[in-house]
Amino acid sequence: MEAKQSFSTSDVARYCHVTADTIRKWAEAGRLRVFKTPGGHRRIRREELLHFLKENDIPIHEDLENPGIKVLVVDDEKAIISVIRRYLESIKTPFQIEVATDGFDAGRLTASFRPSVVFLDLRLPGIDGFEVCRRIKHHPLTESTQVIAMTGYYQGETAERVLEYGASLLIAKPFTTDDLKNALEKAGIKVD
Repeated sequence: MEAKQSFSTSDVARYCHVTADTIRKWAEAGRLRVFKTPGGHRRIRREELLHFLKENDIPIHEDLENPGIKVLVVDDEKAIISVIRRYLESIKTPFQIEVATDGFDAGRLTASFRPSVVFLDLRLPGIDGFEVCRRIKHHPLTESTQVIAMTGYYQGETAERVLEYGASLLIAKPFTTDDLKNALEKAGIKVD
């Protein structure tokens, strides 16, 4: 189950114990930052909502406090991303999921999203997975991030190299949902 990252004015109204019209007025007055969808609907990002609630001493509902384990999936194959996302969304453990399709985006998202776990393909366009892993594990802000490396070219030398760079483990593609569950548990993530 993926944690919700943005909320409608009606959702926010329930959290603030006011009407949706009040939320609209607060947004127009600049008290609450909103963005508009392509359809013109107002949405409030999770971090903006939490900041607003804290700033205004409004109690934070329990489902907002535990948004889930942050997972970054890095692969240039959409099918692999889809399999991992579907698996994570199908289990009870809540996850926040971000996706990158190349090494540059992986680095950018690791810095801004600060995932607990990264599923990292080793063969990426641009910066390869080995270098992404090395950078994650050698930066003080991300060194505790668990890296689960993935490759379709599973060889002893590859496994040794990525583990030396700091990955927790390496799984071979194609993999099963059991492989994903075992990988998360070996990385210290309890899966229900």
